[in-house]
Amino acid sequence: MNLPIKLLAFLSMTFFSCGVQHHFASSAEQNKDTSYVYALPFPEGRSHFLIQGYNSRFSHKDRLALDFSMKKGTPVTAARSGTVVRLEQRFKKGGIGKKYLHKGNLVVLLHSDGSQAYYGHLAFAGVRVSVGDTVHQGQLIALSGSTGYAAFPHLHFIVWGPSPNGTRMPLPTRFKTQKGIEYLKPGKKYHRMKNL
Repeated sequence: MNLPIKLLAFLSMTFFSCGVQHHFASSAEQNKDTSYVYALPFPEGRSHFLIQGYNSRFSHKDRLALDFSMKKGTPVTAARSGTVVRLEQRFKKGGIGKKYLHKGNLVVLLHSDGSQAYYGHLAFAGVRVSVGDTVHQGQLIALSGSTGYAAFPHLHFIVWGPSPNGTRMPLPTRFKTQKGIEYLKPGKKYHRMKNL
């Protein structure tokens, strides 16, 4: 059965993305939030729909990850300046079978504070940077795709930082949006503002 991408995105958001979302802070605590503010990971002036948010039911249960709906070949830009420490762009296919779990194209950027950002499901041969490159916020780093564990084209974005025992610790991230600085929620379209 081949469903149109927009219908798949709608069904995913409607049936799987709702539910308990990550609780970040009370209203009073939000005013004291000093976490880094990211730019949305696509070019200025563009808007994309957030299909899944933190702890969404479909594939983000207990995961602090974000999925932006993007057609194949959409430019993906750095949400924060950093150094390219890992990339993969040799995979051509994707799907929801287990055989696709570790076959997604990706870019990982290391930030100045030791945190890292993962950009996933990228297009075959769609990476536009090399390991060791220094990239600036808003710089083109790749083209979106549907490789790896993906039911339809989208960008998977997650940030993690080192924990005291050396393992990766997922970090919730704030973004600059048309409505100010906020943590993103699924079911909404977000517009990319100018670089921070």
